[in-house]
Amino acid sequence: MRIPRNGTMTALIVLLAGMSALQAAGSLTTFVSAAYPLTNSTQASFQVQPPSATVAAGTFAKFDVNVVSSPFAEVSLVARGVPPDSVAIFTPDIGTANPEFNSSLTIVTSTDTPEGNYAVTTVAIVNGTEYSNQLSLQVLAPASATVSTKTAINSTLATTLSMTITTDQSQYGPSSTVNVQGQVTDTAGNAVADAIIVLQIDNPTGTEVFFNTNSILTDSAGSFQAQLALGSSTPTGTYTIFASASKTGYSSITTRTTFVVGTSTTPSVTIRAVYAGDSAGSPTSTFISGQTIWIWVVIQNVGATFQGLVWIQVRDPNGVPVQIQMHVAELQAGQTIKEGLEFTLPRNASIGVYTVNALVSDKLISQGGIFLANSETQFALTG
Repeated sequence: MRIPRNGTMTALIVLLAGMSALQAAGSLTTFVSAAYPLTNSTQASFQVQPPSATVAAGTFAKFDVNVVSSPFAEVSLVARGVPPDSVAIFTPDIGTANPEFNSSLTIVTSTDTPEGNYAVTTVAIVNGTEYSNQLSLQVLAPASATVSTKTAINSTLATTLSMTITTDQSQYGPSSTVNVQGQVTDTAGNAVADAIIVLQIDNPTGTEVFFNTNSILTDSAGSFQAQLALGSSTPTGTYTIFASASKTGYSSITTRTTFVVGTSTTPSVTIRAVYAGDSAGSPTSTFISGQTIWIWVVIQNVGATFQGLVWIQVRDPNGVPVQIQMHVAELQAGQTIKEGLEFTLPRNASIGVYTVNALVSDKLISQGGIFLANSETQFALTG
């Protein structure tokens, strides 16, 4: 059985009547082998401040995250040991240290989060190498005036997996090695170890050229890595890597990324970051009812120039879609753009954690378009 190619986009496809299933757009003719950790010469520092915080159950704590790397490096962030009935949100959770990458970690508790002291481990995966920090979070009894987030938080903690996948470069020459890395978490933001990863690779004509038969498992940080060896006669164009993650007790997840060998006559799009923020593009993970929310999507295209569509779908704490927006954007070859879409939740909106799905398609799905990239983020409505 091959990887279903519309995995994380099912809800959006159901909502937008007439959407066709996601189709392949890429290919490779050589082998894939699990290989973690990958060897590289990256030197990085990783800091999380403050080292400790105290909150009442039903409120949230914020921490500043800083990664500095030499040379430039791809960064992804995950957590371990998030308190029960709580959610950890990195804003953003992926990006590039150029040479610095800044993010924020918000741990949103519920009134059901037990009192106590918690050791939360934050992990930065920098070009395949893992760096960790431990912070201390003390949770006190709920304040009498605290708005209850019990139902909202609990409903987001369904046994659903979230997954990211990236390559160390966007463009390669023949006989190169493509380093692939990804992370798997649950909806609380906790890293998921021992998830089974399946990779599928399609060539520029859409023909499947690889489907791994050897098991790839995530490590304790929810991280997995693989190396793709390109042959000297590998065809040029856009290749697509489909990846699925599964684990007993969780619903499976599918995502994808692309890379280019040589040059490409078709688009090769990746979402480099997606996060909630303000009108100036500054990341923000917590909002109140009636406040304007911006979703920022950073998109890179190393393939052919095209006029595409940027979509966002927002689901409330119960998984109900509450917002769908679309914006037309032209992506030049070799260009990286940052698109912002704004909306305002009504004052009676549910308190809790919201999930955002960002997607890029080459044209309207009703006109035969296909989704080229997708990524997710979260934000919390706290009052």
